Amino acid sequence: MNTATTPQNDLSFLRALAEAGRDAPLQAGPYLVAGGGWFAAASLVIGLQALSVIALPAAAMWSVWLVAMVGFSGTLFLLIRRDSQRVANTTNAVIGAAWSAAGWGIFAFFLAVYIVAARMDSYAVLNTIALAVLVLYGMCWKLSAEITRQRWMNGVTALTFVALLLVAASMGSQWTWIAYAVALVLSGVLPGLYLMRLARAVRASTAAA
Repeated sequence: MNTATTPQNDLSFLRALAEAGRDAPLQAGPYLVAGGGWFAAASLVIGLQALSVIALPAAAMWSVWLVAMVGFSGTLFLLIRRDSQRVANTTNAVIGAAWSAAGWGIFAFFLAVYIVAARMDSYAVLNTIALAVLVLYGMCWKLSAEITRQRWMNGVTALTFVALLLVAASMGSQWTWIAYAVALVLSGVLPGLYLMRLARAVRASTAAA
């Protein structure tokens, strides 16, 4: 059996790797649904409270956010544990790193803004966290679009930045958190569900091949 390698064989191998990477299903969908879903739900509850649709004590806002953070952390742990057995291709690794960096950036921004709010004794500044989240979401979608060459992600990028401006315009009104909940659904939950659908289709076609 001839095991000698040739430039032609090497080129074919690299092409096969490239094709496999290009067609591999993106794994970010469940993470986007989890993050967007938990915090959109929390924002919706707070927004409904602001509109007097539901009656909750003012201090309950912190409890709502705490539940969302614990719920997301638990879901994230389960997703990471499940996916730790999978071998991620370069595309998934880069996109995953981008969204992970965005998550850490959101957390750091929250701590920084909370310090500012406490020192200034003005907790209204915490509302700017919503703007930071949407900015980072838009940046990650643009990066994902450039890496994967999937044009629909450019549409999500544009939609995210439009949602950012709408949330900014709603600041100071009773509709701020409703607008933010809708923005998270549009920029996180729905695109995440679409990614999950695409991943299932790729796996089904691979299994049938």
